[in-house]
Amino acid sequence: MAPSPEDDRPSASDGGFDARLKAAQSRRKAEKSKWKRAETQGPSGLGIGMRIATEIVAAIAVSVGLGLVLDDLLGTKPWMLILFIVLGTGAAFTNVVRTGRELERKSKEAKARAAAQAQQDRAAAAPGKSERGEKPGG
Repeated sequence: MAPSPEDDRPSASDGGFDARLKAAQSRRKAEKSKWKRAETQGPSGLGIGMRIATEIVAAIAVSVGLGLVLDDLLGTKPWMLILFIVLGTGAAFTNVVRTGRELERKSKEAKARAAAQAQQDRAAAAPGKSERGEKPGG
């Protein structure tokens, strides 16, 4: 009689299951650490540059559009366009400064979280020591 496919599978008592389980757990742990690194690194330089460029172009494009429409409605051909180009440029640079401050704040928060996590990891690695490196009660 031919052996059934169930006979070929490793049983729970085999070391194969434990090895596969440990391998899967280590892969999962590696993936988690990869995502943690990506969270603490923040956005890439290209992403930041694209965001700032988009904000500048959008602010100036909206201001030029408003200037042209108002010039057409009011009959003040170049003046509203000039005024709104100046206002749009000011708004664009204000947005750039605001974005820079926001990114700097997020970067500081990420560094603080990473430092707190590292401190927790060190404390977990040495449970017999207090924060000053002394043994409790001694």
